[in-house]
Amino acid sequence: MRDSDINYNNTPTVLLSLQQQLGGEILAEENTRKLILNSETVSGQIRSVELQTGIITLDIDVTVLEDIKIQIDPIESQTLHFIYCLRGGCIHQFGTSEKQILIEEFQSGIAHDYKDMQSNILVKAGKQLTINVISVYQEMYFQNTENQSNLFAKKLQKLVSYIDTEPNHLHLGNYNLKIAEQIKLLYRVEHDTEITALLSQIGRYYIILANHIDQFFLEIDNPMNTSGLLKKELKKITELSDYISANPEIQHSIKTLSMDSGLSASKLQEGFKFMFDRTVSDFIRNIRLERAEMLIKTTELNISEVVYSIGLTSRSYFCKIFKNKYNCSPKQYKSNFQKNLKLSE
Repeated sequence: MRDSDINYNNTPTVLLSLQQQLGGEILAEENTRKLILNSETVSGQIRSVELQTGIITLDIDVTVLEDIKIQIDPIESQTLHFIYCLRGGCIHQFGTSEKQILIEEFQSGIAHDYKDMQSNILVKAGKQLTINVISVYQEMYFQNTENQSNLFAKKLQKLVSYIDTEPNHLHLGNYNLKIAEQIKLLYRVEHDTEITALLSQIGRYYIILANHIDQFFLEIDNPMNTSGLLKKELKKITELSDYISANPEIQHSIKTLSMDSGLSASKLQEGFKFMFDRTVSDFIRNIRLERAEMLIKTTELNISEVVYSIGLTSRSYFCKIFKNKYNCSPKQYKSNFQKNLKLSE
């Protein structure tokens, strides 16, 4: 669905404002709106989803050829912006304030806007920028009676009470690879239908938001980098995880991964534990199982062929670990999936 066909009443104000700032064309897919950019200044896309009344997401994935300013809050209201930079680095600025704060790759920030000073993201020419912004418009969100008593709203309210003492304040967080992985999955995971894709995305946005909140309260008492790893080491861990995810069939080992990355075995384990709550071996096993599930659902490969495709040699071992994760055998899983697919047609 293109610009001329869209019901703009269902398009977040922030996306319409960004279209005025940057140009481009808005496309609609279910509850998702995308601003497609292709100009001499900026190319790429900005995706927006309204999670619920008062909570809007922005996924900004652009290449910038000239210095630009992206105003992420066009509404004059008290707003919390949970910002995470996955790639490129950017600068946060309130209104026309001289104070500018760098948000680096893998770093989070929570901006608290007041009515007179909206948040801007400044991007330098030549940057490829990928950031996620989840905005909570406080008045709209907290006036909703359904949100006044749930645990999530109480955590948000507690966070506001800490930040509210400083108008137009940015809490710059530490590096956080857990959020990075969730954002990657927003782009990477394939789904059978647009509905399952949307539900999966919404779930991940709430996981990202929960991670921001948890990190904030951890850093109040301990402002040091809770991973114990340097930025360059964190970057190597995320590069390794991407490599393993793209090549699950390779016989990865601590030794070869250490040689490829230059990290010691203990640093590898520490990094994977911090990022995924898993050891390196557990991470590899889980990636293989997720790839196997996808192959079972989307190809005609038999179970033995699936086992070979993910780098395992023992069918009995594969069936055992698959059942532990999915509560049924691979054969039963395929049968159930095909049955449900026919019912939905």
